[in-house]
Amino acid sequence: MGFGTMAVGFFFIFFNFNIGPVNLFPDIIGHILLFIGGYRLAGHMDNKRFQVLGKTALLLIAMSVLELFVKNSSILNGAINATDTIEGRLFIGITTLLSVALAVFFFHNLSTGISEEALEKGNSDLAERAANTNKLFIIFQAVGAFVLLGGLIFAGEVVQLQFGGIGILLMVGLIAIILYLFIRVRKMLKLASETFE
Repeated sequence: MGFGTMAVGFFFIFFNFNIGPVNLFPDIIGHILLFIGGYRLAGHMDNKRFQVLGKTALLLIAMSVLELFVKNSSILNGAINATDTIEGRLFIGITTLLSVALAVFFFHNLSTGISEEALEKGNSDLAERAANTNKLFIIFQAVGAFVLLGGLIFAGEVVQLQFGGIGILLMVGLIAIILYLFIRVRKMLKLASETFE
């Protein structure tokens, strides 16, 4: 139906494991899986919230392509995404805000659609879980954007943590939050799949 495909897509989006410059779980793969899952879901369920998922995922794919293009361009990398120039800060800030807005819009429509469909089937537990997971996702995205943009504005660079001391504690806390949110999203999608199939 598409929920399982989206769960795998969210895995790629939530987790970024890098070996040198190579991201083992690139966001673009996650966005493509969200696109596939969104279109499958829209084909199976007639809910206006599910109808926008595929189009929103296409915009997320476009943002990922832009990020990859700039990052891998010998001319653009370091020019329009440099953190030490006002143009670079504006570019990073605008693309960050746009990506966060699209991700929140996608997830809001997904979770609200699940909640609406669950209420129609009399499953108030799933409806409540979807609403709560939506709130957590929005808070996570807002805090992440705030930290990144705050670092750009006040520190003049992308925030990077150093290993050792407080950096380890912050990293462990961040990983725990990401794991918790991913488990909540996966559980919501699994319950939705079981309820609607």
